[in-house]
Amino acid sequence: MPYEVQSQCRSCGNGDVFVIGQWTAHLGVHVCRQSRMLLNVPVETGACPGCGECPPADALYDYSFAVPYLGGQTIRELEAGPVCPKCEGASLTFNTTTHLNMGVVVHDVERARATWGRDYLEKAIFMNSSIPVIEEFQLDAEQVFDYFHLHLPTGPIATKRISFPILLDIRTHLWMLRQRDPNRFARAHRGPAPDGGLTQRQVRRRRE
Repeated sequence: MPYEVQSQCRSCGNGDVFVIGQWTAHLGVHVCRQSRMLLNVPVETGACPGCGECPPADALYDYSFAVPYLGGQTIRELEAGPVCPKCEGASLTFNTTTHLNMGVVVHDVERARATWGRDYLEKAIFMNSSIPVIEEFQLDAEQVFDYFHLHLPTGPIATKRISFPILLDIRTHLWMLRQRDPNRFARAHRGPAPDGGLTQRQVRRRRE
């Protein structure tokens, strides 16, 4: 994770390649009707590479329930994609084709920290997808968020949805780290977090 995803129209058969999960670089995926493409909107400019305009936050496409894991694996029936921007004749389907190294997110420290205080779709999907893993392995959320250079959201987040492919990759990555050091990210037995501290309840509450 991140992953490269190929879209395909049920009617014309055409599609585009875009990336999911790289929240340090992308605000989200935009279905650009002007350029007739699915494109990643960069964090730095906020401008669609296809039309040059800055799409509003609610115009970004939430792919969480529509994009499967590698090989088409999914835990639920996939949601139909948006209407094809090329022919507008049918909805899109998605195929996850390539797994990219998690290092492109973990080691992208400067760009990650530059987004602190900004809440947007791609970051929200990543954060949401980490919570079930934190709960399953009984990890300390503050340590996990610090590892991924995430900040606690400052307000309502862009989506409550979880991406199955992103969840799986976060799970695999953290599991491997804990195989090397079983105490890594372990929850400490302590009292309430000090002011500004991150608790499991705080993370869940910001998602509600």
